Amino acid sequence: MERASRIQNETHKTFVKSRWMPGWVDEVVYGKFGRAKVTLTLFGGTDQSLYADFRKDQNATLASSENTLKHWAGGSAGTMQMASRGSILDITKKQKNIPLGTSGIQLSLETNLVTEGFRPGKVIRIRPATWPVLEVPWEEYINFKKDGIEKRFPTPDIFPEIR
Repeated sequence: MERASRIQNETHKTFVKSRWMPGWVDEVVYGKFGRAKVTLTLFGGTDQSLYADFRKDQNATLASSENTLKHWAGGSAGTMQMASRGSILDITKKQKNIPLGTSGIQLSLETNLVTEGFRPGKVIRIRPATWPVLEVPWEEYINFKKDGIEKRFPTPDIFPEIR
């Protein structure tokens, strides 16, 4: 049981690193030329070692997400190409009255570009610069169905009706 638990925990950490840590936007302070200071709270329920990967003055990448945690994509561009980059300015951790579903960890970062998904209450994904850059499967993107899920996973309609 200990071995299975350890393997499952490592799989979970790899999964989060490849799909980025989810959170939601608490506040956006707009700057000049598309820049902004974004304050966000990380979701809870993740291995503590992943939260420890976020450090002050470290570079990070921030991308819009959907409430379903699906990624945004633009045409053939993936999450990394659509993401904003910035530096983590501050990290705070609540010790009491942590809202349900959150880690209590709040990050503030200066981004180089504000996108539509960076609004208070919206779900985002963030990765520290130390995590590997991996592409997620296209099935996990928002507009995958519109762009051709039928091409990859055809329905029975492709077969002629036998009479």
